[in-house]
Amino acid sequence: MTIFPPSVETRFPDFADHTGKLAGLGVEFFLASNETVRPQLNELPYGYKLNWLDFTDTSERDWSVREFLNLFNVINGIAFGDRGIPMPQWVMVDLILMPAAALIASLPQQEFAAMVERSTFRFDTDVKQLLRKVQEDMRASGYTGPVPVGGYCAAPSAEPGRWVGWSLWSLMPAVGLGKAAKALALSAYRAQKLDGVTQYDNSALKVHTEFGALKVLVATVPFHTSPGSFVYQSDLTLPAGAVLPEPSFLLDPFDYERQQTMQKAIEAGDCEFYVLPPGHVRQDGKTYVPILQKELSR
Repeated sequence: MTIFPPSVETRFPDFADHTGKLAGLGVEFFLASNETVRPQLNELPYGYKLNWLDFTDTSERDWSVREFLNLFNVINGIAFGDRGIPMPQWVMVDLILMPAAALIASLPQQEFAAMVERSTFRFDTDVKQLLRKVQEDMRASGYTGPVPVGGYCAAPSAEPGRWVGWSLWSLMPAVGLGKAAKALALSAYRAQKLDGVTQYDNSALKVHTEFGALKVLVATVPFHTSPGSFVYQSDLTLPAGAVLPEPSFLLDPFDYERQQTMQKAIEAGDCEFYVLPPGHVRQDGKTYVPILQKELSR
């Protein structure tokens, strides 16, 4: 019998209530993967039974699994379109559905349509037009199943228990859907540590820092498609509720010179840097990232 170590659930002991509230809004959660890796996944995170989807399954059901996963890919592309990093469909198969799993949040079509019309998105007009086009395509194809409204994806690394997150998105940020998707997915993966790449100006920092301070492994990644990218790590085994110190400084997300200076200090072994909750703070009408700087003894 495989013995799994404690999961991220120890950090959020009351999270089942949050998931229940989302279910009350019509949100349904799916775990999409394949039967080969299914025994290694936790399908009951926080006591919530995820709906299992095998992307290779061709059996008949009320709605098309293939079209549901295609919608996930299309709407994920809409969510990330302004950053120029939509997900190619082959990436979804090769990096998620084969080696790991995608946590997908959905709404019934009627609730999805109502959400689109009442919500305010970044680049509101363009996003609404694209989502309305998605609805038109669903009607034309005859698809009647649920519609993805958020999700989280991570890939396993060479180190057991260490995962690399690379896609968090939500069309329902006001109700904590992003946090729910990430928490459920990390528990499903049984993750102990999480690495990821994000940007200092990315609003997702608010969600990422809810899982604790982010250790900055690489302060600047100029090779990345999105400017201002950095590599972080969350240690999900640390106890929750620790009192964090005040930030050492507030980082301008677009101060690339300061980010390069941070990277040189990391490479020299002089300092460690952490992004503190809540990820972004406002000061004098501008957004900054609260950074804790720890000097290392030599």
